[in-house]
Amino acid sequence: AQLGEVAGRLAAKRAFVVTDPVLVGLGLADAVAAPLRAAGVTAEVYPGGEPEPSADAVARAAAAARDFQPDVVVGLGGGSNLDTAKLVALLLAHGGSPHDYAGEDRVPGPVVPLVCVPTTAGTGSEVTQAAVFTDTANHIKLSCLSRHLRPAVALVDPALTDGCPRRVTADSGIDALAHAVEAY
Repeated sequence: AQLGEVAGRLAAKRAFVVTDPVLVGLGLADAVAAPLRAAGVTAEVYPGGEPEPSADAVARAAAAARDFQPDVVVGLGGGSNLDTAKLVALLLAHGGSPHDYAGEDRVPGPVVPLVCVPTTAGTGSEVTQAAVFTDTANHIKLSCLSRHLRPAVALVDPALTDGCPRRVTADSGIDALAHAVEAY
């Protein structure tokens, strides 16, 4: 419900919402777009997010975003959708492909303002400076690590996790535990 106010603070007029078909089907994409539209922000919902997003999936999302010309990118979903949104914000600002920015501190400057709205509680991607994508040609996952990828706003509403399937909730819990053990 606060997303319209948040978009206003970012002076947003056009928001590109990166999500996936499951969240569209559950009505969560509409629930997130509604406060944007109520605040006078034109919202475009992009439902092409996928688990472990490939560089090609990110490129398709970035192309759709370029056509729409947003001034804010909203990531809605689990870590994969949030990472896709981060990479879209990056490619809108600096062009190229995700491969150009793989590694640490390869992002040359600020990205398009980014708001992340998580629907799971596993990766913490809504507050990190990392974005992961899959290089399908080489069968590896790559990371872009930069302070510029840290979202401007993380809007965390625990009610968005209520409709997650049990398996997704369990996987997210295991992921959170793995991150905690790894940090330790």
